[in-house]
Amino acid sequence: MKIIDVVANNLTIPYPGKVRPAWQPGLVISSHNFTLVRIFTDEGIMGIGGTSGHLAGVILTQVKPYLVGEDPLAAERLARVYRNAGSGIWCIDMALWDIIGKAARLPLHKLWGSYRNKILAYASAVEMGKPEDRALLAAHYQELGFKAMKLRFHNEKMADDLFILDACLKATQGKMDFMVDANQATNLPSPEQGVVWDFQRAWRMARELEARGGLWLEEPLSRYDFDNLIRLREATEIYIAGGEKNQGLHEFRWLIERGVYDIIQPDCAMSEGVSQLRKVAAMAEIYKRHFVPHHSMSGIGLSAAIHLSCTFPGLTWVELMYEPRTRTIEAYQQLGGILESKIWIDREGYVAAPDGPGLGVILNEKKIDQYTV
Repeated sequence: MKIIDVVANNLTIPYPGKVRPAWQPGLVISSHNFTLVRIFTDEGIMGIGGTSGHLAGVILTQVKPYLVGEDPLAAERLARVYRNAGSGIWCIDMALWDIIGKAARLPLHKLWGSYRNKILAYASAVEMGKPEDRALLAAHYQELGFKAMKLRFHNEKMADDLFILDACLKATQGKMDFMVDANQATNLPSPEQGVVWDFQRAWRMARELEARGGLWLEEPLSRYDFDNLIRLREATEIYIAGGEKNQGLHEFRWLIERGVYDIIQPDCAMSEGVSQLRKVAAMAEIYKRHFVPHHSMSGIGLSAAIHLSCTFPGLTWVELMYEPRTRTIEAYQQLGGILESKIWIDREGYVAAPDGPGLGVILNEKKIDQYTV
């Protein structure tokens, strides 16, 4: 089998409402910029991948010339191509493994060797909000069947953050778990600086979350503040999580060997390819760390993360980004209908691994031109 073409489309998918992402204070966005990748082979098998941002130019100039004519089954050897291209072009690895799974007629988690076939999901809120609206949202998630919710903490005063959590605990009658993301390790352009946490703020928040039964505290300090992150993890009992913006196998080696986090959260569109993250998951298992991948920016990456998580033991969750009326499942996960398949929870709050070959994602190619820019 040979690769005969690599096609990349820059897409802009409108949201049904204005989105105010907590990790970019002051920013208001109305659409999702996305790059869809399709790799075609001479045997008629097509693989798909994708990532946030408009990266088609990089893919077509710095990746495609080195993939056409190559064997798509040689994913490990070809990893150097998209690693050297930079800009987080790991969506190519998703597409190659989609081809490999389709060629083998197996879902990726079975091809790699399943440990489980479903994972508990948590609803991941996008905006910070106020206590009253986050409480309503928590109750909504609970009614849908979610067992946990991620909150964003960005207030100037810690007490104001805790008011949000306490309101959510009350609204769900203590029957729902909560994790908190401070987004201190995520550095993206924004109109406002936002609140910067120091060690004392992180430590005090961790203690408050412990008292309230929180599942984990995510990105409580800046990305490379390893010494203080280690201090925090050793000084508290709640899980400390992070890693979504770390890149390269070497960085995950640092995080795991040094004990920076209890929970490692790489992203198979930004951090490394899904095949490379299998190495990270294995190392996390060796060091008794937990492996809970980041959501990967669409149903394509989400599918890859689920397949990956189904192949390793230990604590894990799947993150479903969902903010009703704004960053909806249809606009964000399904890319405005480009993806016909929908990843959703069952009655017990679990997400099953897609059972189709490869990633198991169904593409509606007729919709691609509608959003191409």
